[in-house]
Amino acid sequence: MFSMMREALAAMPWLILAMSPLANAACECGYSVNASTSDQFTSYTDLMENDFLHTVVDNITEAGWRVQVYNVSSTVLPPQPYGKNFTLENVESNPLKDKYSWTGDSENGGDAGLRLWVRGDTSNGYVQSAEVASVREDILHGSFRIGMKLSGAGATCGAFFWFHSDAQEIDMEFLSKDFTDTQSLVNLVLQTPESVAAGYDASNTSEYKKQPLYFRPDEKVHEYRYDWAPGSVKFYVDGTFVYEMTENIPVDAGHMLMNHWSNGNALWSGGPPKQDTYLTVTYVKSYFNTTNTAKNNAYKSRCANWNATQVCEIPTQTVAPDPSGADGNTTANTYFFSLDGTDKVPGQDVYPSTNGGSSLFGSTSISIYVPVMVALFSWAFAI
Repeated sequence: MFSMMREALAAMPWLILAMSPLANAACECGYSVNASTSDQFTSYTDLMENDFLHTVVDNITEAGWRVQVYNVSSTVLPPQPYGKNFTLENVESNPLKDKYSWTGDSENGGDAGLRLWVRGDTSNGYVQSAEVASVREDILHGSFRIGMKLSGAGATCGAFFWFHSDAQEIDMEFLSKDFTDTQSLVNLVLQTPESVAAGYDASNTSEYKKQPLYFRPDEKVHEYRYDWAPGSVKFYVDGTFVYEMTENIPVDAGHMLMNHWSNGNALWSGGPPKQDTYLTVTYVKSYFNTTNTAKNNAYKSRCANWNATQVCEIPTQTVAPDPSGADGNTTANTYFFSLDGTDKVPGQDVYPSTNGGSSLFGSTSISIYVPVMVALFSWAFAI
């Protein structure tokens, strides 16, 4: 019996691999929203992932982002109470102390992640603010996701957006003055030729939506997402679809940005805040197509014959990915292809992190491995 059992166990790895969806080692043909059998299936060639809970870099450009340094005078039309000054010092990397954990104390205190500061000192007539932009400017269509906790100062604007020009822009903007215990909201905005004609004001166009939220965005980290396709932009919160826009959709390539600012405008940002305040980004995950010729040629080379089994499905985040609280090590430990082995990111730009605690290793594969192993053990011992 034991001889037969040893033979069965020796064969087990091959049987597991044969039955596992991970038997196709690499994602040579890209990354998809939904399974290939779904009528909502969409695939993308490229990815950009940042695990800011574990990112330690001297220069954030090493992580695929550039700090934006510029100012906007209060006298620029229309005049505002204060100018905005975006500086290097207001962007801070603040990783977890324990690189093997997804929760706990941060290096500099407070919330762990990438912190974008707005300062309370306005003595020079400017509000000190923060903005970062992706190094890649070749992004055309995709699924874009951010884990973010907003400021609760009641006087700032925080945003996650894609930008080509003032007439082609996709925004998710949060005004902390709108956060209350009874109702909060996110502003879903497309800047379009129509909004440019209205003085860069999208509020009276069909591409503007005040989307109610069932929580306060300044209390914990949630995932905010938009999926951009030809003729459509769909918005999601913690994986739940909330709204779709189908008019004046962008058609050119651009880049991603995150910012946090105030200029005292009572009709928008409010404020400015009376003390320093920050918003926190725990991750950004983007899956997209590119207009970069070299990257497209590389994709065509590794995916010469498109095969659905070589497209990796992007997991949908269905709970708030928050690192605080007793279950933070579970909720914040979200999936990253780039932390799941080099075979999951063929030809992709992968950015550094301390990455002591690995990302969730494909719970789907574990759920398949276990029944197979149980069945094989049961069969072996029954002989």
